Amino acid sequence: LYLFDDRRQPVFIARGDIFKKDFVDKLLRFFKILPTFRSRDGGVSDIRFNTTTFTLAADILGKGGTVVIFPEAQHQQGHYIGTFKKGFPRVAFLAEEKADFKLGLQILPVNIHYQDYYSSRTDVVLTVGEPFTFEELFEQYKTEPNLAYMALNEKARASLKHITPDVVLHDEYYEEIDLLRLVWAETRLRAMGIKERRVYKSQPYEVAALDDVFDLKESDEPRFQHLMSITKSYIAELKRLNLRSWVIGRRVSFLSLMFSSLMRLLIFPFYLIGLIINFIPYYFPYLLRRKIKDRQLHSSFNYVGGMVSFTLFYPIFFVVLWIVCKSIMCALAGIVVSLLCFLIFSSYKRSWLKFIARWRYWKLRRAGETAQAERLKKEICDMALTL
Repeated sequence: LYLFDDRRQPVFIARGDIFKKDFVDKLLRFFKILPTFRSRDGGVSDIRFNTTTFTLAADILGKGGTVVIFPEAQHQQGHYIGTFKKGFPRVAFLAEEKADFKLGLQILPVNIHYQDYYSSRTDVVLTVGEPFTFEELFEQYKTEPNLAYMALNEKARASLKHITPDVVLHDEYYEEIDLLRLVWAETRLRAMGIKERRVYKSQPYEVAALDDVFDLKESDEPRFQHLMSITKSYIAELKRLNLRSWVIGRRVSFLSLMFSSLMRLLIFPFYLIGLIINFIPYYFPYLLRRKIKDRQLHSSFNYVGGMVSFTLFYPIFFVVLWIVCKSIMCALAGIVVSLLCFLIFSSYKRSWLKFIARWRYWKLRRAGETAQAERLKKEICDMALTL
């Protein structure tokens, strides 16, 4: 929505099954969202309705507008580029056809990369690629449209390859390669003295790590197989220890753990205040999504539900404080304290698992249980620095 300097509002194309109710249909169209149906969303009549949507989208493009469409037409958990459907090429070619192939339409690839699919206050990186045209496919479209659709899809996929980590889904070593994506990127950042761990910093290194892994597969199959073998063993060790890779090899001392425990004990009252005050707006989204079986939709319900619940809760809470305290300044101070306590509550909650993991790692390391995992990780990291 804020990508273009001329402040144009893009028209989005979304899954059609959410438009079933008349009120929702009108609301989404008001926000400039159009429906497209997949075979699993409805019957033949629904899919035929796509022609109307695609024609309308082509008209919007012909008038200088912008259409946003997700070419994979699905949601999934995993860092890979899925199969592109025909919807976006159909719209693009139709817009050009309506303009006698003189529109000069450009495709702008945008990648969305999530640090975590489910947790709040984690990074989301939007990477904007280079726009491209597709006039070389016009003649093919006139005679063999389906082949032209496929060619445009492949061109679009290729434009994303250098801006997003793409772990090939059908590869038999998906889990191993996905772990290498993170471990190798972290290793190379550390070797360069870069301490920043934000996703927008590490993403280019994740892409480079995957390129190196797949290049190794092509150039040195025995070494690649060895890498997959030790990575598989490393994953098995992590599961046995019930630990995540980030903690393996970290310097964790008893003194630092005790200091961290003391700090958490001191901060706990503020965490408790934040929990008590914000319990209703914070947990309201959980009530909304408890019957949603598709976990990939939970974060959307959390986001929208949280926006609604906090927007409604805090004005009411302010009025209550004002009535009780009989002072607007007291009410404002109460709101500020409540928000600060909520931030403490949220951070405390997020960091709890890492706090427990450090204690667990220290305990297992003292018992000599982590030696194998540490050895395997070191060998994996050493390979990252030699390729």
